[in-house]
Amino acid sequence: YARGRIIGDYRRVALYGIDFLAEQKKADLAALEDYAFSEEVVRLREEVHEQIAALADIKAMAHSYGYDISNHAMNAREAVQWTYFAFLAAVKEHDGAAMSMGSVSSFFDIFIERDMKRGMLTEEAAQELIDDFVIKLRLVRHLRPKAYNDIFAGDPTWVTESIGGMLDDGRHKITKTAYRMLHTLTNLGPSPEPNLT
Repeated sequence: YARGRIIGDYRRVALYGIDFLAEQKKADLAALEDYAFSEEVVRLREEVHEQIAALADIKAMAHSYGYDISNHAMNAREAVQWTYFAFLAAVKEHDGAAMSMGSVSSFFDIFIERDMKRGMLTEEAAQELIDDFVIKLRLVRHLRPKAYNDIFAGDPTWVTESIGGMLDDGRHKITKTAYRMLHTLTNLGPSPEPNLT
């Protein structure tokens, strides 16, 4: 929605798992064999092939941290972690300062509420999950060219999360996790920004 803004749907890794996403991309690649040979089809085949390779890279990255993201998230902890891995992969691939999370608080809320009903998670633990998530977002570092750092001192990141809002039918999108996300500011304090005085 602004120049340089990247908004990926990082929830897909938690929803489907890497293996399912890769299989879908392989099916897309196979379907392209039915099209007549053209520059556009060749370019699209290359892009889909790169997407399949990127999914394998994300899986390998998560494995290096001790996680297997082959399958969809089974609980709130995995939903948050799998979503973070997808975002981290994008950060490692792009040097953009403004990479938005989109709207994940509502998504996380579904997993958190289910885990609470099952007795697997307390409110305190749910808040800690969101606090830890925000800490990770604050610590992420982009692989940036020197020219970027010459423009923006202090290696800033602008990771935005769209909290709340309204659906087309007028229902609000406020969840308990929207408040958990806001409460993180109380627990962690405001994000440290470079002081250029």
